[in-house]
Amino acid sequence: MIIDCHAHIIEHLSGMGARGEVRPVGRGMVSFLDGTKQKVIPEECGDKEYLAETLIRQMDQAGIDKAVLLHGLLYGLQNEYIFETVKKYPNRFIGSGSLDPCIEQIDMVLECLIYKFGFRILKFEISTGAGMTGIHSALKIDGIEFETIFKKAEKEHITLVFDIGRRGMKSYQIQELCRAARKHDTVKFVVCHLLAADGECFDQWEEDMGQLAECRNIWFDVTAVLWNMRERYPFPKSADLIYRAKKIVGSKRMMWGSDVPQLLVIEDYRRLYDFLLADDRFSDAERADILCNTAAEVYGIREEKD
Repeated sequence: MIIDCHAHIIEHLSGMGARGEVRPVGRGMVSFLDGTKQKVIPEECGDKEYLAETLIRQMDQAGIDKAVLLHGLLYGLQNEYIFETVKKYPNRFIGSGSLDPCIEQIDMVLECLIYKFGFRILKFEISTGAGMTGIHSALKIDGIEFETIFKKAEKEHITLVFDIGRRGMKSYQIQELCRAARKHDTVKFVVCHLLAADGECFDQWEEDMGQLAECRNIWFDVTAVLWNMRERYPFPKSADLIYRAKKIVGSKRMMWGSDVPQLLVIEDYRRLYDFLLADDRFSDAERADILCNTAAEVYGIREEKD
């Protein structure tokens, strides 16, 4: 079984970020208020949307069994759509919720996400460019804004997923994340993108990974590494980074994700993981951890029996 631990679906593009609102302009493109444009969906996959049925079709073609549906502020939060999708396709998808921790009615929203929609995962895109610190510049992971969420996660056994961007961003809060994880040591934390390493400053990246690895309740998703490394198939630098990460944290704390649909703009879905199958530095057991077992453990995913 192969699990994509980091995929997105989009009912309607309606994002928000540091540059204001994100406007869908068709053919998979969005525009920002500074006049720039970005392609986030391949044209063959959607115009201003990336629907669950499209993702299922592509998962089938790529040999992927299940996907965890996460949120990105670039696309807009998709809580109700993800809830409806998981209800419709329970054997293919695991859903997550998301919210702005600074909202006034946080208790009401958490009640809806956890008890009405049944989400056991909450995702927080706090990266500065496309996330919450671009909107709330003083937001801290270990700040008062997240305490309500942490306490609810402790009580209800919710897994918390954080995209903290890359080094140099105000969202890159290694110490704050470590303090939160130690304070709430019964909560599972997941950090996205292997810290969005771009191939520079490996020594500092290894130090940051090592600090996070000391917190035994932190796991790492191996998602969009090739995007951040800016390389094409067969992604040798990305494979090297993943191998370095394995030596630091171990394969049982790593799980692969695709970050579709945006990664499909530059690469084929199957290729986003099959380069790991061809890398003999990883044992069969380690590949099984990264492509299936870790995500199954962290997100409580079971293989369906025929």
